[in-house]
Amino acid sequence: MNKVIKQIWVSGFVFLAMIKSNLPAQSINLGIPPVRHFSKQQYKAGTQNWEIAQDARGLIWCANNEGVLRFDGVYWSLFPVANHTIVRSLLIHPDGRIFAGAQGELGYFFPDAKGRLEYHSLTALLPEGQRNFADVWDIVLSGQTVLFRTDQEVFAYDGHAMKVLVSGMPLTAMFATPQGLFLQKEVSELWRYDNGQFSSLLQLPDLKSTVTSAIALPGDTVLLTTLKNGIFSMQKGRVTPWVTPHDALLREKRIYAAARLDNGDLAIGTSLYGLLSLDAKGRMVRHLDKTNGLKNANILHVFADRSGKVWLGLDNGIDCVDLGARFTAIIPDGNLEGTGYSAGVSGGRFYLGVSNGLYETPWQSFYNPEQSPYFKKVANTDGQVWGLNEVGGQLLLGHHEGVFKVNGDNANRIPEVQGAWTFVSLNAEYMLVGTYSGLVLYQKTAAGWAYAHQFAELKESCRVMVKDERGYIWVSHPYRGLYRIEWSPGNSNKIQVKFYNSAQGLPADLNNYVFGISGKAVVGTIKGVYQYEPAKDAFVPDTLFNEVLGPDRWIKYLCQDKRGNIWYKADHEVGMLVVDDFGLKKKVDKQIFPELSEKMVAGFEFIYPYDAENVFIGTEQGFIHYNPAADRHAETLPQIILSSVSMSSGNDSVIFGGSFLENGVLVNEQPSGMVPKLSAVQNNLRFAFSAVDFSEPNFITYRTQLKGMDKVWSEWSAIPERIVTNLNPGKYTLMVQARRAGGTEGPVLFYRFVIRPPWYASAWAFGIYWMALLGILTGLWHRQKQRFEREKAVLTERHLQKEEEHLRTVEATQATLMEVENEKLEAEIQFKNQELASATMHLVQKGEMLVSISETLNQILEKSTNPEVKREIQQLLNLLNFDQKLDEDWQQFAFHFDQVHVDFLKRLREKHPQLSPNDHKLCAYLRMNLTTKEIAPLMNISVRGVEASRYRLRKRANLPNDAHLNDFIMGI
Repeated sequence: MNKVIKQIWVSGFVFLAMIKSNLPAQSINLGIPPVRHFSKQQYKAGTQNWEIAQDARGLIWCANNEGVLRFDGVYWSLFPVANHTIVRSLLIHPDGRIFAGAQGELGYFFPDAKGRLEYHSLTALLPEGQRNFADVWDIVLSGQTVLFRTDQEVFAYDGHAMKVLVSGMPLTAMFATPQGLFLQKEVSELWRYDNGQFSSLLQLPDLKSTVTSAIALPGDTVLLTTLKNGIFSMQKGRVTPWVTPHDALLREKRIYAAARLDNGDLAIGTSLYGLLSLDAKGRMVRHLDKTNGLKNANILHVFADRSGKVWLGLDNGIDCVDLGARFTAIIPDGNLEGTGYSAGVSGGRFYLGVSNGLYETPWQSFYNPEQSPYFKKVANTDGQVWGLNEVGGQLLLGHHEGVFKVNGDNANRIPEVQGAWTFVSLNAEYMLVGTYSGLVLYQKTAAGWAYAHQFAELKESCRVMVKDERGYIWVSHPYRGLYRIEWSPGNSNKIQVKFYNSAQGLPADLNNYVFGISGKAVVGTIKGVYQYEPAKDAFVPDTLFNEVLGPDRWIKYLCQDKRGNIWYKADHEVGMLVVDDFGLKKKVDKQIFPELSEKMVAGFEFIYPYDAENVFIGTEQGFIHYNPAADRHAETLPQIILSSVSMSSGNDSVIFGGSFLENGVLVNEQPSGMVPKLSAVQNNLRFAFSAVDFSEPNFITYRTQLKGMDKVWSEWSAIPERIVTNLNPGKYTLMVQARRAGGTEGPVLFYRFVIRPPWYASAWAFGIYWMALLGILTGLWHRQKQRFEREKAVLTERHLQKEEEHLRTVEATQATLMEVENEKLEAEIQFKNQELASATMHLVQKGEMLVSISETLNQILEKSTNPEVKREIQQLLNLLNFDQKLDEDWQQFAFHFDQVHVDFLKRLREKHPQLSPNDHKLCAYLRMNLTTKEIAPLMNISVRGVEASRYRLRKRANLPNDAHLNDFIMGI
């Protein structure tokens, strides 16, 4: 059903609740409201809890023997004060500070930069002589000033300094009201706080007791509860007793604390009698103690939270009582706590049938708790009760022993039948009884119903039986099948039985239960709801039911109330289909009740919707009473908070302590300045979260999505935490959402954080890596270059070596060639020298021969007398005159000699220009290693002339005496 219809339905019931005193249907106060216990083992602190408060986010704070406790719906946290003493009082300041008063200590808690609570002591701000004080019993806010009360002092803190307002007198209470802030002095005197000072206001001789609480009522009235003298009303400067029918009880049991509920009732905690609830008329509506719900009857504080629940600070533990709960428990047999099977209202009496008998009490709109127990057992009904039906104006009881007729507080068995389940009216005269062994016909007589006939056509146990609009009787047996019974008055002792199973359209042969809805027989199966189709004489899926409940669910129970709404149990889910008729089309809204999911009796589910405000459900321990008008709190969305973020290990493992701060002010959402940047090793995280909902924990489920890692939301789970491991570096956003079972999803919580990369993967590290890489590349480049240079040098060296080798080879070759050439030249020179020597020797020999011939001719000329001969001889002598010829021969000789001896004569002339031509000739002949004898004829001189020429050569060449002439010649 859409939200508009849902709101209309809820608004309608809220309206009914507001005007319930004017309507005949009114929710009864028989049931015991649910109580959630918290022991010291659960919250891990001291036994006593002295004061309870709630902050703007909905968190519960408790002043405990070991410090201040915080509860977020799932997790308890303890915060001790500086001297670790008992905290007696606390105050939630509008700015979020948690002020605490302890033994000899006072101060406040406030989150640090990580959202973790830190304690700030204010004791040092007191004058030194005032620091030795006892317990701080009250903390009250007046404007911007926080006041602390001990047994003898009142201190005021204005946010900067502490001031002593009252000292050295007995003080019993301090409390704030719409009429102002008051201080009770010596029990009988009331002082008022004005302009920063206390002044005496009233003398209260009738009070005679300590004021334990001040409760503002509509208008200008304040109720003052006292420890030993009941309740007083303060109005217009007068304090008078507030009279109730229970004044004696209240004085005797001692009122230790009280609070006003949102419905106007008073919740009063006593030291000796547990918790009392009084309505506006002073009537006691509820009473809870250890026998019916409380863990401890000594109540130290009472606090009503914003959801309507009442928190009790106990002498041993903490209790959370839902006095306005829509579901309360009724245990008619007291401590026996028998299983509930049937219920009914008949003849002005209220009956409840359990496993050990039938119990009854007068049906009335209000029950006085002081008259409890309310129920007594109906006589003769000991044993198992199965069904309770009013047929033909007579209340009948289906019992293990058979059929009983119930009259008031007595029941009488109708004989013949053993083991009766249920009853169906056939007409005004006959009814059908389902028994352990089949169907039995009963007939109406003047004395009442009487046994008529046992049908032999069906011998199965007939526990589930309904009649449809066509007159068919449908009987289902979960392990046999479904039967259709036809009966007619004309043949009353006969029935026609037809069997139906999967062959006739049902999804299975087993676990088929028949129920009567709007005059029709519908069957709950393991695959949804099926209805009978007469034209086909078979069963088909019921599209309307299956659309709302689901086609694949095991429908175990269906029941229609007088308004047309349909109660159901599908699998483990229990709820109600709210049907609203808007003219042309009906609207259906499904409400789910998680409180009932595990409490109904499997296979024997029972719901009795008596009227609009009273529905009774059979459970494994008695009955549950449902009041639809109390659903006003059930429609609120669960507010999700992040309790903590911590690492899986490490001494300082808390990353976030549960509170967001922005510019020193508490905020509801994570500010940009509180986005933690975690190191790479802080990548294993635990996120603890909770919905600020103080109903049973399993009524709330959660889902999460970690953006940056998850692509979709997780499945809904009752586990209020998320653990992630080995997160990669990056930006993440945790999203958390809560929903109440069967309710609407709450808002999404966002928490952002950053996992920084490890040092080796950080930006500066990558900068270093790039620099290192650049350096490496540069080094590699230089190394390559050096390698190239080395290889180049090696190659160059090799090339040079090869060139050198080549040059050496060339040089060797050239040397060889030169040597060969030189040898050739030497050979040529030697050959030329030989030729020159031969030519020279030839000339010498020729000269010697010519000389010899000339001498011979001269001798012949001298001897001859013949002038003709002499003339001819003379001619011959003239021919032999070869001086000019010798000069020509010398020129030719010198030319050839310089070719052989590389310009020897030329160099000789250049170095020694003073030498004569004959000296040149002598030097040439000496260079040719000619002897003196060989030189003489060539120079046409004697041997001695050669010696003389040698001597002259030495002189002209300026040779020292010890110089060798041959060395001179070789040096040219």
